[in-house]
Amino acid sequence: MPTSEPRDLLIECGGCGIENLFSGFTPDQVAVCNQCRERQIWPNFNETHHEYRCRECGISICLLQATVFDEGNTPCRCGSLNVNRVPDSTLAETVRAAGGMDLDEPPGAPDPGYDWYRSEPGQGPTDYNELFDQNPGHN
Repeated sequence: MPTSEPRDLLIECGGCGIENLFSGFTPDQVAVCNQCRERQIWPNFNETHHEYRCRECGISICLLQATVFDEGNTPCRCGSLNVNRVPDSTLAETVRAAGGMDLDEPPGAPDPGYDWYRSEPGQGPTDYNELFDQNPGHN
């Protein structure tokens, strides 16, 4: 399956270790961890991760090199045992060429003006930010 076509991509985060599933991933998208918000694909990706691909459903599974994966015995989510390591993964190069890797911003650098915990200011009957500010345990 060509790497430029949409595919499902599972990446084990190098920062916090959770698995992130990106459905219909294309190389021009920026993959960001759902928990710690760290970018998932960088130029040294092959130094930290191994890529495996299911020959039945086409999903790419990118696991940290320290993660044990019993190739040929670990089933894919589709049930197939035909999941093999991609010896020379080109995922990072493909993402970089497509523009999904912003090298001007270091990995995990948050936008200084963005607060992940707060919603936009209330438009409806309840402003949840106001309730958040009234929490006695919150400083």
